[in-house]
Amino acid sequence: MDLKDEDSVVNRVQSTFKDPSISDIPDKYKKLQELELERHEIITSETKRYLEQLYRVNATRQVHVPQVLIEGTELFRDSFLIKQIEPLINQSSNIGSFLKNIDTVHNNLVKCGALENLVFQIDQQQSSTVLSIVPKIKIFPAKRFLAKTGTNVGNGEGDGYITIQYKNIFGGCENLIFDATTGTRTRSSYLLNYNSPLRNNVHWRFDVSGFVNSRKIDWCSHEQTLKGLNLKVSGGEGLWKHEFSVENILRGITNVKFQSSDLVKLQAGFDLKNSLVYKLTKDSRDDATLPTKGCYFQSSTEMSGLLHLTTSKFIKQNFESTFARSFNQANQIINLNFKTGLLYTFNDKSHIMDRFNLGGPNDIRGFFYNGLGPRQYQDTLGGDVYFSSGISLFQRIPGIFKDFHGTSNGLLGHGFINVGNLSSLNKDETVLENLTEVLGRPSITVGTGLVFKHPIARFELNLVCPLVCHASDERRVGIQYGIGLSFM
Repeated sequence: MDLKDEDSVVNRVQSTFKDPSISDIPDKYKKLQELELERHEIITSETKRYLEQLYRVNATRQVHVPQVLIEGTELFRDSFLIKQIEPLINQSSNIGSFLKNIDTVHNNLVKCGALENLVFQIDQQQSSTVLSIVPKIKIFPAKRFLAKTGTNVGNGEGDGYITIQYKNIFGGCENLIFDATTGTRTRSSYLLNYNSPLRNNVHWRFDVSGFVNSRKIDWCSHEQTLKGLNLKVSGGEGLWKHEFSVENILRGITNVKFQSSDLVKLQAGFDLKNSLVYKLTKDSRDDATLPTKGCYFQSSTEMSGLLHLTTSKFIKQNFESTFARSFNQANQIINLNFKTGLLYTFNDKSHIMDRFNLGGPNDIRGFFYNGLGPRQYQDTLGGDVYFSSGISLFQRIPGIFKDFHGTSNGLLGHGFINVGNLSSLNKDETVLENLTEVLGRPSITVGTGLVFKHPIARFELNLVCPLVCHASDERRVGIQYGIGLSFM
């Protein structure tokens, strides 16, 4: 542990206290609130100074933590707080491990989302050989009730939403969320979600979600309706994350047009899907929207047809990976992306709502949204097997939109090559023949443009040119823009 590191525990202790807004506090209490803030700033400063000296002089000295004092626990149950502070009491053998455990406790408490802030203070007790330390933690609980409204724009659609959230229901970071959305493509969407740490462990969460969704499918001339109940357990310590879920969905294809494809007409109506899903994820990127270093990997396996009532019986496997690296003090950045998937169904034909889709400004650029692959009439039918890959080069543009530190403020030049294809799985052919069908004749696009990285999303404006495409592909030549969090 290096105390000069910007993310060291000493600086973390110093930065754990932030001035809350006092604009909504009555005038007669503002002075008292300001004095309280000043007092905690002094405590934080003194604690930082004390920790620096403590670590410098006693890095390997044995310590004993007889107790941890916590203030502001009215909204939390004892069993939850005891679980979070266990590392400080049971795993602090010397000063080095004690400081690391302060980081652990800080991250655990912040991760649960029920805290606005917290402050550490360290008191040293007299001892001859073993250093006795009593940590003091002051907790500032977050607002338990939150309601917000807004709009979303991206991927060729726009919608408005309202979200209502009730936090820390039973004193252990349990959350209840209601979300309602309506828009141009999403006719209506309602979600009710309850989630909580699993056995007071903030690294694992249990989720129960009930939802109703009605969505217009522009690329396949029908509407889709989903009604479901999902159970999920997710989490993990370190870079590797796991997710186990059970999905129970009653889904339907409705409002089928006269000019719809034969597959859409054949599968119109409702059917039940019951699936087991397992996802394994590793993410070491420094940023999910536009990483400059690190890698990302996700494997998703879905098995459907476990119940006799289930009409869709299949195994679905999907892989996704990203690699990022920067050069010349992050002025040049390279991103490599690769995705592939296989849907093997035990029915005659796979359901159109289970299939993969490719194409669009966030995926294979140079094509319309979900515009690649098999097509009948005006309907994109998707595919059972696919792959897509891309290489993107970013160059920071000097002297434009500089921030206060004189560095480029999120605007980059961008050049890319995207490759991908998808097709139906022909069970009469061998695996090698199916792979040759997908890998041997990919669609290829090149382009260049501008990228703006905003804290909430990434914006792209590109000049695109498809070099290779199939007769069924809906290509787009010229200017194409994309808004989102994930890009090929």
